[in-house]
Amino acid sequence: MNKSETGHGAKWRLDDLIAFECALARDDSKDWAVLKERDSGIAGEQGMQADGNRRRILRHWLGRCMEQDRVIRLTADSISQTLLLAGQVMCVAGFLSGMGAATVALAYTGQAPVNVSAFFGVFILLQVLLAVVLMLAFALPGRLREFIVFGPLFRGLQWILQVAIDWAHSIVNRSLTGEQRQAGAELTGTARRVVAVHGVLSKWVAFGKIQATAIFFNLGALTALLSAVLFSDRAFGWQTTLQVSGETIHFMVGFIALPWSWFYGEGLGFPDLAQIQGSRIMLKDGIQALATQDLVSWWRFLALGIVFYGILPRLAFLALGKWQLHRALAGYDFRNAASEMVIQRLISPDSCFVTQQTRQGADDEVTEFQPVDSPIPGAGAVIRCLLSRDLAESIDMGALGQSLARLWRRHESLVKLEVFREDVEDALESSLELNEQVAILYESWIPPIKEDERQLRKLREAIPKNLLVRIVLLGIPNDAGSIPFASENSYIAPWEALVRRIGDPYLLLENKRL
Repeated sequence: MNKSETGHGAKWRLDDLIAFECALARDDSKDWAVLKERDSGIAGEQGMQADGNRRRILRHWLGRCMEQDRVIRLTADSISQTLLLAGQVMCVAGFLSGMGAATVALAYTGQAPVNVSAFFGVFILLQVLLAVVLMLAFALPGRLREFIVFGPLFRGLQWILQVAIDWAHSIVNRSLTGEQRQAGAELTGTARRVVAVHGVLSKWVAFGKIQATAIFFNLGALTALLSAVLFSDRAFGWQTTLQVSGETIHFMVGFIALPWSWFYGEGLGFPDLAQIQGSRIMLKDGIQALATQDLVSWWRFLALGIVFYGILPRLAFLALGKWQLHRALAGYDFRNAASEMVIQRLISPDSCFVTQQTRQGADDEVTEFQPVDSPIPGAGAVIRCLLSRDLAESIDMGALGQSLARLWRRHESLVKLEVFREDVEDALESSLELNEQVAILYESWIPPIKEDERQLRKLREAIPKNLLVRIVLLGIPNDAGSIPFASENSYIAPWEALVRRIGDPYLLLENKRL
């Protein structure tokens, strides 16, 4: 076990999280019994469950899975290398774009000097404005910052992507069978789940790559400027239709040059008053009367402006983005459905319970269960279990509550049964607490219909998006009048398809663990 796993919570890197998703995807097609047998050895290792910390337990599990299955490591490395390559391609494109744009702006035929105002406005002033906006955004509260930094860009990309998907579906669905359309809907739901659970991380990864691209854009512009100065003769001047004096321009230039004026001052790091007045272009006079030393005095100011207002702020934002990514990794929520499934395999209670098939208000004897010895990490949360009125009338509610408490390794008082008539959200008479979870019971032999999907989506709209929702399926009543928790695979498959189609990362199908 490495050092990162020995602390209060294991340290997760982006590569580790990619490997974690690869491991989950690798296990998705495997039988639960096979996974349970494999993970039972990991669960028995000394100290793995010592403090019940999910981050530490899952990090330990991931390390053992990668040792046993090299495909996980190879796949994760491939994805990481692809992300790295994408960043490198973006940086190269940024460098070439900056060089190309600056080369065009520095075009000089000998008839008129390079317009300092235009070059400054595009390569310095515009970036100053963007840097100020980002600095102000990071000083704002979290949600408002997210909207300013990511809102317009990601909302625009999301709209474009949604339009493209809808258009593609309308074209492709004409030639697909019903099963193929169902598979496409499940694939879309899986993609939606990954985006939802990793949205914050992906934003900061994209933010970092954008800042790196901007750095190389400025490096390209700086390279073009220095190359033009070193290998050709360039004249720089300024002009404006407005009635602006040389003193005003001198004050503005001096103010802009403040970051470097203390070591590269007037006349070197930026033009002095005489050089500014001597490099003003008047159309009626031409440039023949202007002195060469005045016309070349601007290039250092432009080069240093790119460094101090283009490159250095982007380096600071790149570091800030990496810090935010580190914070997002440190605060990553391992209470989604996929992580819960792994925890259930590692620390598994009995896999089946039985409730008596009785009418509501019957006096049948209820079996008493012994208290749970080793609760699952996070087992102190209240689970509010919802079931329809028809189902409630056919089940002994006391036995059901005790069975669910034993299944989830909770005290019976932490499992609250609530009955709904039509809309599932009507059962939530009181608002949910932050640490509460929700479960909903269905009869497994009845395939899910559109109404069930509508209920689950409405339930998600009524509760926080990162609150775990458990789907509990009941089996067919047997001859003894009891209802088993275990269901046949043929009954569970349609429910698995429903969960994949919805694409909610916090929607857990309990019966996958039997």
